[in-house]
Amino acid sequence: MPLIGSLARCPLLWSQESRPVEVRGRPAIAGSVAAMRLAVIGAAGRIGGKVVAEALGRGHEVTAVVRDRSRVVGRPDHIAEVDVFDPGAVAAAVERADVVVNAAGHAARLDDADFYARAARSVVAALRTLERPPRLVVVGGFGSLRDAEGQQYADRPGLPANVAPEIVGQRDALTHYRGVDDLQWTYVSPPPGGVAPGERTGAYHLARDTIGDRKASSTSISLEDYAVAVVDEAERAEHLHACVVVMR
Repeated sequence: MPLIGSLARCPLLWSQESRPVEVRGRPAIAGSVAAMRLAVIGAAGRIGGKVVAEALGRGHEVTAVVRDRSRVVGRPDHIAEVDVFDPGAVAAAVERADVVVNAAGHAARLDDADFYARAARSVVAALRTLERPPRLVVVGGFGSLRDAEGQQYADRPGLPANVAPEIVGQRDALTHYRGVDDLQWTYVSPPPGGVAPGERTGAYHLARDTIGDRKASSTSISLEDYAVAVVDEAERAEHLHACVVVMR
């Protein structure tokens, strides 16, 4: 059974019958691992900004890839103003990166369920043009996750109209990534309990494709700890071609 990080005796959750493990992220200090070059698409967003801050805190070189450079918070090493739906511009912005984090999101109410799948297709097309494509870590959604009955959240009846396009759209984006076998990618889902600003504890639980028998309300996690998990995966590459969910 696969093992994770320093918790070599704890199994990672691969199925609904297994149990998740607690993972404690690397400290946010320079020098904990070899410095990498990260490009964060959507770096001005609420999750992308936290990923940038976490990566900079660990001493990595960060390029913020954004639609509007005036919205960038903090001091990334480089800023590239790019439309995520322009594969050529994306490729030029990330060609030096070791890892690309795709945290692209919508700026306001989402009424286009195809937004995330189109963004996925564009980023994948961009990486395929590069001689040495970087790894891809995707800030995803929870629509593809399965509940205790095995049903995907995107297929549950009665999804609120204001969130259904995002839940379904993120699930459809993962469907596209699952068909990509010529690039190294990992899809990191937030939990159905949600993410919100809070404390960076450095601890989280990981599971693959499902929250098991946990109640959704028990899975919520801080934006800060979600960003820890994203940067951990960028550093460690432990869950290639897989969807993992980060939970409290």
